[in-house]
Amino acid sequence: MKEQLAERLLARVMNWRAEDVARERPILQAMAAYKYDEYQQFKPGMRFVESLALWLNDFTDPKHKEEAYKFVRERLLFFSTAEINHLVSIAYPDFIRPRLLHRVAADTGISKYYLGRLLETQALKIRQRSCLFLGLSDGARTDIFRRANEGVITHEQVLQTYEVKAQRGQKLLEKLRKDLTTKIAPGVAGLDKARFSTLVLQDDFSGSGTSYLRSNGDSFEGKLQEMAADLLNPESEAAKLFDCANTQVLLVLYIATEQALKHIRDALAKIWGGIVNFEVIAIHPLPESIRIKPGDSLDGLLDAHYEPDVMEDEHTKKGGKTIKYGYAECGLPLVLSHNSPNNSIYPVWNTDGKLRPLFPRVSRHKQP
Repeated sequence: MKEQLAERLLARVMNWRAEDVARERPILQAMAAYKYDEYQQFKPGMRFVESLALWLNDFTDPKHKEEAYKFVRERLLFFSTAEINHLVSIAYPDFIRPRLLHRVAADTGISKYYLGRLLETQALKIRQRSCLFLGLSDGARTDIFRRANEGVITHEQVLQTYEVKAQRGQKLLEKLRKDLTTKIAPGVAGLDKARFSTLVLQDDFSGSGTSYLRSNGDSFEGKLQEMAADLLNPESEAAKLFDCANTQVLLVLYIATEQALKHIRDALAKIWGGIVNFEVIAIHPLPESIRIKPGDSLDGLLDAHYEPDVMEDEHTKKGGKTIKYGYAECGLPLVLSHNSPNNSIYPVWNTDGKLRPLFPRVSRHKQP
């Protein structure tokens, strides 16, 4: 009954005729059932069609209503929990392990065209066990990553946080050396003093890359800044875990824009260039073509409802621009099942203006 009421409200808001309802209703029902109803930040009792009807009702200009509906119908990207978990599960076998194989091939002198010969070798097993996986946020889904690679990656290799304390780091090294000397390669010299050879940093999404690293005068700040500096400081607790001169660092993002990838690569090149071997990887890169930029058909809608006085604050200003096109003007049409990125255009997620959001966002930063 509630779904029928929501559909009737939507039809009235959009001034649809019977044939319009017959055409659009099954499409909206499929969108809601397949993905959008699972959005985790809807209020109790709220579902996608109800939210869509109320959202569209806030647009007083009929042209803006049509543009907003067309945006949802044709351009909105929604990553479901199942889709994100799939990206997590393929991260190791499809993206990380091939890089380990190439590293072992280079170390052993085997041609890159014969990597299959390395699959059951002791060298690869040593390299795999010598990986340390650190989550950069809850979005890293380290529990799912670990279970998806059961039997290949041990529990002791995967940590939920990138802040490793001294006592914890020592235990990680002890378990690494024990596994290498007693299970994987007994009798091989030097493994009793082994350190990790590959560092994998994992997260779910990056739109601009500035939360990881952003310039602050002559230095950088962000969640990667301390780790980046520690790997250059042999006295730091993080550096003691690795043979820094030979360490391979992989930043693995399950979903990332081209804008974010370029920003992070450029920032890390300034910090680590020529010193640390690093690579920034996107499991599912978002192409530049999806971005909403000035000159888009949505400009009129965005201009009409933008309220900078209430929508912008000290945190949004770190992006260096307004948030009319999202944080750092990323202009994304994107929603993740657990939250809406603030890199998307503001009508999708912003809760501070008069226009209610389609997919309300829960922010990390609370206003005082």
